[in-house]
Amino acid sequence: MLKPQDIVVLLKVYCWKSEWTYAELAESLKTSSSVVHDSLQRCEECHLYNVKKRIVLKGALEEFLVHGLKYVFAAKVGSPVRGVPTAHSAEPLKSLLMISDNSVYVWASPQGKIKGLGIKPLYRSVPEVAVQDNRFYEMLCLVDGLRIGNVREQELAALELKRRFHG
Repeated sequence: MLKPQDIVVLLKVYCWKSEWTYAELAESLKTSSSVVHDSLQRCEECHLYNVKKRIVLKGALEEFLVHGLKYVFAAKVGSPVRGVPTAHSAEPLKSLLMISDNSVYVWASPQGKIKGLGIKPLYRSVPEVAVQDNRFYEMLCLVDGLRIGNVREQELAALELKRRFHG
């Protein structure tokens, strides 16, 4: 059975265009090599990753993200906190939508500069590590757009993910 961090690991692998080791991947996500290894094993069992070829199965991942993620790893809106913007409150969705200041979503973080409604990230280190890799950060924001957004936001997030996976 998948765990939320498995999606984070898969997205990080997808965003890295070069060779990587389990230790490097773990360090980039502020976790252990065993967490990364176990995560990729679960992803292979779910047909989202090929361990031998070391590739993300983009079509399967896209299908799961668009059609299943919001049910398996639903996001709940919490109380106002200071944090890192996510979902439609960050790019690439932010520039595609007109959003009021009352519906800003953030991952709680002491380094955050924006106040908004808190959303629990898929993995505890996401607020810290996402901002170090813009491509990875945008993918996570699109995923949160699928998890928490209304129909229009979900449609835009799905289109943007498709463009990135197949563009």
